[in-house]
Amino acid sequence: MRSGNPALNDSTFESFRGGSYESANAMTITGTATKTMILLGLCIGTASMTWGMVAGQSMGVAMPWMIGGMIGGLVFGLATAFKPTWAPVTAPLYALAEGLFLGGLSAMYEAQFHGIVFQALIATFGTTFSLLVAYQLRIIKATENFKLGVFAATGGICLMYLAMMVLSMFGVDVSIMRSGWMGIG
Repeated sequence: MRSGNPALNDSTFESFRGGSYESANAMTITGTATKTMILLGLCIGTASMTWGMVAGQSMGVAMPWMIGGMIGGLVFGLATAFKPTWAPVTAPLYALAEGLFLGGLSAMYEAQFHGIVFQALIATFGTTFSLLVAYQLRIIKATENFKLGVFAATGGICLMYLAMMVLSMFGVDVSIMRSGWMGIG
């Protein structure tokens, strides 16, 4: 497989070619969901700390924690991408660091736009839970056509947003992104 992504080079998948897999190392939906919930719990724990700092009107105290979380998240994310074997250590550290950043950032947005964080959380967790249940019950399977459809839809949305961003630089107002049923849907 040819890719410019350093995390997806030829040596990434060499350990998966040929041979048999031990059942203890096999990836399952249940195992993935369990690890996701553990990491989410760590992220929520540190997010609540910086949320409390910002909500308590002490933005000056929260900002170093947020910046540290942002830099730490970048470092741990890159470390995991380049050395996937480090993931048992770097994934929890990444979750803790991201929580520091996201908690403060979310509190700042909530102060400006009341209710936005709750809506985002409900939409995100609702989608995640629904997809985990759908995969667990084998309602959907990630076939090649399904993957192609998701890639095409995501690419289309990405190109639309990119075009709207470029047009807005030249004074063209594309309001479907901000209001109306097209902006919501």
